[in-house]
Amino acid sequence: MNRLLITLLCACMLLGTTLLPTDSANAAGSGIPVESVDEYVLQMMDSADLPGVSIAVLKDGETYVKGYGEADTSRNIPVTPDTLFEVGSNSKAFTGVGLLLLVERGLVDLEAPVTRYLPWLELRTEEGAAEPTVAHFLYQTSGLGSNSVALIDPSTGDTALQDTVRGLSEKPLWYHPGAQFLYSTGNYDVLGAIIETVSGMSYESYMSAEVLGPLGLRQTSAGRVDLTAGKEVSQGYKPGLVGNRAYEAPVYRGNTPAGYILSSAADLSLWLSYQLTPAEAPPELREAITRAQISDETVKATETPPYTMPFHYGGGWLVFDNGDHSLFTHGGNNPNFSSYILFDPAQQTGVAVLGNRNTTATYAICQGLYALQQGLKPAAAPMDTIDAANVAGRIILMICVVLCLWMIYLCGRDLRLIRKGVRIRRRPSSALYIKTAGFVILAAVAVGVAWYLPKLLFWGYPWRFIVVWAPFTIAPAMISIAITGILFPALRLLKMWFPQRPEVQTDRRAHLRVIEEEVTL
Repeated sequence: MNRLLITLLCACMLLGTTLLPTDSANAAGSGIPVESVDEYVLQMMDSADLPGVSIAVLKDGETYVKGYGEADTSRNIPVTPDTLFEVGSNSKAFTGVGLLLLVERGLVDLEAPVTRYLPWLELRTEEGAAEPTVAHFLYQTSGLGSNSVALIDPSTGDTALQDTVRGLSEKPLWYHPGAQFLYSTGNYDVLGAIIETVSGMSYESYMSAEVLGPLGLRQTSAGRVDLTAGKEVSQGYKPGLVGNRAYEAPVYRGNTPAGYILSSAADLSLWLSYQLTPAEAPPELREAITRAQISDETVKATETPPYTMPFHYGGGWLVFDNGDHSLFTHGGNNPNFSSYILFDPAQQTGVAVLGNRNTTATYAICQGLYALQQGLKPAAAPMDTIDAANVAGRIILMICVVLCLWMIYLCGRDLRLIRKGVRIRRRPSSALYIKTAGFVILAAVAVGVAWYLPKLLFWGYPWRFIVVWAPFTIAPAMISIAITGILFPALRLLKMWFPQRPEVQTDRRAHLRVIEEEVTL
C-alpha cells in the first residue's frame, strides 16, 4: 500500500508583464489568446488560493510572458516575468542536458556502470549486489525507490551532493536495474555527482559555465548557494489554518540536480524555445538537448495519475505518444514551490507555469493553457492532495480544540469538587486497577495514532519529511489528537478514582425523582 501511495506522490512531483508588441487580444498575431489566458490564470489562482504565478506561453515563434499575484504578500511585491521560483523536479531536464553534454564530449559512457565514475557507490537489491549503468539513472530505471527524497538531509556544505548520493546506498533497490521505470528523485542526484566527478567542478559551477550561461539563461541559478545578489526571488508559501503562510524551507543542496534549480518565466520561455527547436540552440548543446528528448523504449510505458495516457521517460522529460507526434511534459513540486512545463514540437507550442506554493494547480494551469492554444476547453483541475490534507488538518484541529477545552473545564470542575470534599478517593481494588490500565492503554493508542497517522497518509515518510512538506495544520492537528486522547482517559480516571460522596449521589437521585414526579403531574 505504501508503495502505491508513494507512486501517487511521485506523479504529483512529475507534476509584471513582458509581451511582444500588440494592441489586440492576440500577441503579435501569434494566435495566443491573451485575454483568455489572463482570465483563465486569474480564475485558477482564485479558486486554488495561489499567492503568485508566472507563465510563459510560446506558439508559432511568438511568446507571451507574464506574472500574476504577489511574490511576497507581506511586502506587496508583485510577480514579474523575471521573478525567480524553485522549479522543483523540472531541474532534472537541465541536469539531463548537463550530463548528456559530457556524453557528447566522450567523457561519460551511458552504458558504463555507475561505479566507473562513483566507485564508492555500493548499491544492492534484496538478492545481492547490483550494478546499474549511468543510463539507468538517466531514464529512472535504476531500481532506486521512490522514497529516496525522504533520505536527503538539509545541507549547504560543499560535500552535500556526494553525501546525498552515499546515503542512497543505505536502502536496497526496489527492483533489478533496467527492469522497469520508477520515478525517484535520487536518480538525478547521482547524475549530478557524476558531473562533479568527471568535470572536476561543483555541480553549480559546471551548470552555470557549461549549460545555463551558453544558453543565455542569465537569471537561472543552479541552487541557492551561488545565487547572485539582486535577483528577484519569490517567497515560498504553505497553506495554514487561515490562508497561505510564508515558509522558509530548509536548503537541500544535495538535491539541487533533481529539484532545486531556480528560474523565471522569462528564462523558461527561452528554454522552451530551444526545446521546440533544438537547432536554434548553441551548437555545443544542440545534440544534448535533442538526446534528452529521446525516451527509453526498453521498458514498458507507464500510466500514472493524473495522466490518462502512458508515457516513457527521457532525459528529464515525460514523453507521451500523442498519435503522430510526441508531447513532452514534467512537473516539479518542492515544499513551498511548484512548476509545470509542457511542449509540443509538432504544434510549436510550449507552456511553463511557476507558482510559489506546492500545489497541483500549476499542472492544471499549464494543461489548461495548452488546451486554449489548441482551441479546446480546459479540463477540470485534479484534486490537490496538499489542499485536501490541509482541510483535514483544519477540521481535526478545530474539533479537538473544542473537545480539549470542554474536557479541561470538566477536569477543573472535578478538581474543585475534590478540594471541597464532594468527591472522595475510592478504595483501590483489582477491578479499579484493571480499568485504570485500560484507560492508560487507550491514551497510549491515541498518541500512537497521532504519531503514525501522518506517516500512513504521507507514504510512510518520517516526521522530519512531513514537517517540511505537509501543510502547517498537520503537526498541530496530530498534537491535538494526542492531547485529546490523553485528556479523555484522564477525565475518566479522575471520575473513577474520585467518585462523588454517597450522600451527594443520594441527594442527586432524590432531586431527580422530584423532577420526574413534577413532570409526570
